[in-house]
Amino acid sequence: MEPDIIVRGERAALGPLRMDLAPAYARWFNDPEARRGILRRGIATPETDAAWVEEAMRAAAHRRPESVHFTIYDVADLAPVGSAGLYGIDHMMGRAGLGIMIGERRGQGLGTDATRLLARWGFVDLGLVNVMLEAMSWNESAIRAYARAGFKEIGRRRGSQLSEGRRCDEVLMDAIPADVLT
Repeated sequence: MEPDIIVRGERAALGPLRMDLAPAYARWFNDPEARRGILRRGIATPETDAAWVEEAMRAAAHRRPESVHFTIYDVADLAPVGSAGLYGIDHMMGRAGLGIMIGERRGQGLGTDATRLLARWGFVDLGLVNVMLEAMSWNESAIRAYARAGFKEIGRRRGSQLSEGRRCDEVLMDAIPADVLT
């Protein structure tokens, strides 16, 4: 099935969530390597992720959505490789949080490109003025990818996360339009 592409970058493209990909979303979420830096907890099944897709599609249909989620594709072959979204969208203040999961083909620049595309989409299409994300301090590859996408570290919540049985800092990063639209 040829995916609908909303925005295309050099390596990644973003399209709407698809119900037929619910098993893939669940598989990625349950993959220990893919979810290492994800703050969401629990176990996903195709059924739970189908419900998530349905809820996300319903939320995105609003004129001023509180969240929007996308499937990430590799532009080389349009294979689905992950998901990303903006959440906690505050239209009055012009801000949102950003979350991303690369389920396949990690380490190829897809996350960096998808992060940049999603932030640009939020700035241009939603009129946001600030997008923030969080990363665990040990996840240096993600922090570097976010920095390459234009995000800047703005602070840390010391010892605020429990990861693999140990406490770690939560690194807070944000971007404004000038950081990613140039």
